[in-house]
Amino acid sequence: MSLIKDYSGLRDAWADTHVNAPATLPPNMVSLEAVHTFGITADSPANTYSAGKPLDDYARQFQGKRLDYVLYRPPIHPSLSSRTPVLEPTQSDVVFTEHVPGKPYSFSDHFGLEATFSIHLPEGQLGPNPPQGLSEASITTMTEALTTRYRLSRNSMRLYLAIFFVCLVVVIGLTVGSAWLPYSWINPIFLFATTVLTWLATTMLYVGFLYQNYETNTLQNVTEELELYMGAIRGGLT
Repeated sequence: MSLIKDYSGLRDAWADTHVNAPATLPPNMVSLEAVHTFGITADSPANTYSAGKPLDDYARQFQGKRLDYVLYRPPIHPSLSSRTPVLEPTQSDVVFTEHVPGKPYSFSDHFGLEATFSIHLPEGQLGPNPPQGLSEASITTMTEALTTRYRLSRNSMRLYLAIFFVCLVVVIGLTVGSAWLPYSWINPIFLFATTVLTWLATTMLYVGFLYQNYETNTLQNVTEELELYMGAIRGGLT
């Protein structure tokens, strides 16, 4: 989300209308109260679809996650602020937190998010500065996330290719061994096993070699471009 806001100039209606929200979860705050305090829309214990679901460390901080946003963008150039209608969020709240009428379950696995805006022409008020591009902190966070994903993708590729080679060896063994079957009724079993292993080997080859190879190359290219961009930013600051 920081990437979207830094790069596009979009603003978060919930954050702009809840500037006084606490930074941490107060003691003894119930999950439904946390929903309306922190804008929680997913993985909330107050939602029947996620009630009892084990929460990760991030979700436990606020009794759920903020995964739904209402984004808006004011004029991105000061010269436009005097003649362009400006959106200003006046209220934002999480909705559909109750159960479906007459039913023991929630409307969806995500709560809804509602925002109200006013539209006005500011008098003599300058708009926000144009987006300045990605910050060093955002680039660092993105690079770390992409590097972690790259390592996981490489490990997955090795696993899938290992399964492919194991299946290939087993298929060859079954094919050769079918010439010395002692009983004819074993032949259909060998045929079925060979078919299943052939399908599995083909799938592992496709996923491990084509898809995972494409993913790792893409992740590596994006990471390198971010590192070059970071170097350009630092070069411009020195």
